[in-house]
Amino acid sequence: MISLSNIARAFVGLGVIACTACVALAPRSDASEASQAFYTVTGEIALSRHEPRVAALEYAAAAENDRDVGLLQRATEVTVECLQPSLTVAVASRWIEVDPGSVDAHRAVGRAALDLHRIEQSAAHYRAVLRTSPRGTEAEFAALETELAAADNVYGVRQLADRLAVYFPASAAALRMQAYAALRADDPAAAVHSFNAALARSAGPPAGAAGVADKTGGAREAGAADEAGDVGHGGGTSETSEASGASGGTPRAADDVSEVVLAGAQEATRRELTQGLLRARILSGDVDGPLAQAKAAADQGDAESRLDYALLLLAAQQSSGARAQLVALTKDREAAPAALRLLGLIEFQEGRIDEAAAHFAQLGTTGKFLDDALYYLGLIAERHEDLERALRFYAQVQNGENAVPALLRAASILRAHGAAPEAEELLDRLVEEEPQRAPEILASRARIYSEAGDGPQAAALLEVATLQYPDSVELRYATASLAEEQGKVSDALRELKAVAKERPSDPAALNAYGYTLADHKRRLGSARRLIEQAYASAPKNAAILDSFGWVLYRQGHDEQALAYLNAAYADDRGGDIAAHLGEVLWQLGRQAEAERIWSEANRADAGNALLKATRLRLHASN
Repeated sequence: MISLSNIARAFVGLGVIACTACVALAPRSDASEASQAFYTVTGEIALSRHEPRVAALEYAAAAENDRDVGLLQRATEVTVECLQPSLTVAVASRWIEVDPGSVDAHRAVGRAALDLHRIEQSAAHYRAVLRTSPRGTEAEFAALETELAAADNVYGVRQLADRLAVYFPASAAALRMQAYAALRADDPAAAVHSFNAALARSAGPPAGAAGVADKTGGAREAGAADEAGDVGHGGGTSETSEASGASGGTPRAADDVSEVVLAGAQEATRRELTQGLLRARILSGDVDGPLAQAKAAADQGDAESRLDYALLLLAAQQSSGARAQLVALTKDREAAPAALRLLGLIEFQEGRIDEAAAHFAQLGTTGKFLDDALYYLGLIAERHEDLERALRFYAQVQNGENAVPALLRAASILRAHGAAPEAEELLDRLVEEEPQRAPEILASRARIYSEAGDGPQAAALLEVATLQYPDSVELRYATASLAEEQGKVSDALRELKAVAKERPSDPAALNAYGYTLADHKRRLGSARRLIEQAYASAPKNAAILDSFGWVLYRQGHDEQALAYLNAAYADDRGGDIAAHLGEVLWQLGRQAEAERIWSEANRADAGNALLKATRLRLHASN
């Protein structure tokens, strides 16, 4: 981690201007005196010192008035690497001024603008990429879908996908991306529409004619075919077709093989889209038809179809049926690892941690999903207060999405049990080794300090972190959360209001601000309007449903609140939602139901502070 003193020394040693939080490329007073080489050298020095903000500012200064495409590309790469999207937008826009046709420059602005939730700007630049990419429109859409599938801003991705689908209405890949984006953004009804459209488009011409569509550019932007020219080639020319061109003809055997491969790819695509459609229909409330269709396929004995059916049963909240399917699949050598992983997750989420441990232990013997197994075995050991065993499991998690959370859990254990220096060393190393996840790690580090009772250190860390990563919304949420915990509710609300103002179409930002207002019984009318806006964009999101129920409860509409809270709890049985649902049930005179909900949630989320506090408060008032 970068300490405040290290940042101060960097500013002096590298001659960086005092206002390091400034993100615009405003003229610098020393720009005429310093060579571009000075800025690039000092930028590289800052990179070697793990000082991302300094490095990005230095390269941005180098790029400010330069026309060297190589320098502009490197400056863009550095700002991206250093997680400075505002600087990326400015630098890559300069690159576009110099080289308007650069696909990479447009792509960089598109992604950075998305990170900032500037959806129109992002869409405009991705539109340019999709129109001019030498890979072709469909191939570029497929690559973009893969890239954005891991993006944290799922609501921004959905809004971007909607705009691109309008720009490219004939593109099956655009509709597919739109469908999956809507599904991830908790709007399954919209996903159903897009999946149906994508399936209709993906039917396409017969296999033997498919190559014709590729060679004429793939899907074209509506109204822009003439303007776009013949730049789309669906991924380029194969070695086979090049060789055929040289000999003046296409061998029939090669043609047959190509058609078989293409037909197989089309079938796999349709199967994946169909599974997505069935899931979206179930999440929209249309359960029976999709489950019957999936069961009919599963009954034919294909392991993949049975696994698909189990996943759809889980989406329909029929965990017992899903469990039965998965248990049967554990006897299939190929399907067993995935089945054991899902069984472990089901049991863990439902609070049956010993059963979960058995599944994860068995999963560990298969050699697949090993990091997942180790991480959850660590969590289970923590639940049993076997901290030494938990640390051993966490230390073995090497890769995947749980690698960073495992080390954060290890650091939390170390700090809470008298090994603060070791925890600090681990956290320092983690930021250096995972720089692309630095804001997440720093926010978690502040949480560790706060949970250990060191609020001032947490606040100091977040203050420095937001100077290093001023565009990180995650750090801003962490700052607001800490302020709220410390009783500085006005400060928390001020921060959340600013985020919502900067991201007015982001349901997450609207919900965070609206919920916090409601929770503290402030401006309930405004809180409800904010949450209603969020709900309109993500009607199936558990956190937003919880917020909607909570603001209705705060306004005295207990029965209305209950419907939203029940829907939230059906999707997410975490302690916070259980606390809210139980409180409303309690106030309605249904104390036995409240107790059942609380006990159920306590098994799955035993350490939840809100759940504990709510139960104590209501028991004391009875």
